[in-house]
Amino acid sequence: MVDLDSWPWPENTLLARLSPRSRRELLGLGHERYCKPGTLLMRQGDPGNIVYVLRSHDTSVSACVKITADAGTLFAIRVSGDVIGELGALTPNSVRSATATVCTATIAHCIPGNMFLSFLNEHPDGWQTLCRTLADRLAWSDQRRLDFGGWPVRRCLARLLVEFAESYGRPSESGVEITVRLSYEELGNLIGAGEDAVGLAMKRMQLKGLVCLRNRHVVVRDLEGLRNYAELE
Repeated sequence: MVDLDSWPWPENTLLARLSPRSRRELLGLGHERYCKPGTLLMRQGDPGNIVYVLRSHDTSVSACVKITADAGTLFAIRVSGDVIGELGALTPNSVRSATATVCTATIAHCIPGNMFLSFLNEHPDGWQTLCRTLADRLAWSDQRRLDFGGWPVRRCLARLLVEFAESYGRPSESGVEITVRLSYEELGNLIGAGEDAVGLAMKRMQLKGLVCLRNRHVVVRDLEGLRNYAELE
């Protein structure tokens, strides 16, 4: 039996912010669905109001779902403790605004929209927690535009990797391994840069001993050095 009360929910996610009682009741709604990498939870343009609350299969690797739009452009990542598809519950008869694709073994708690709304109405911390989560997403998008607008690709990429290492990293023999596997094209989507430019910036950071690649994952070898390189100090 998985003890979800002591689960290490990433900071600022919906489940991390809910009280233990509210968290247990939310995860008790709907049904659990095991999703292997490549599973589509929802597709842009399709109707649907199922809300998905994410968690990993175990604590070694976070759940990871890529949120894409249009021709596969990546604009967000959701991890253990996050909720996706909530706008479908808040706006009846709408269609999905993005596609959600599972990247690591993930358990999705599938909750019908009406049950999710009832949960929010019946729990004092429900609406407040969801609003804080949505506000954080807007703030992240705004900050990303400010941080990355007009800056060199190397600096933008370094800042993104620092954020990922701190949010989705796990200790390894080589440093901090970023558990979210992203291609150069996808990294470029997130910072507004081309694939070739990202590859060149990554190579420069590798030569400086800041990062390396292990099994197609980025490993930050020197997090403090990468922070300095990103001019975050």
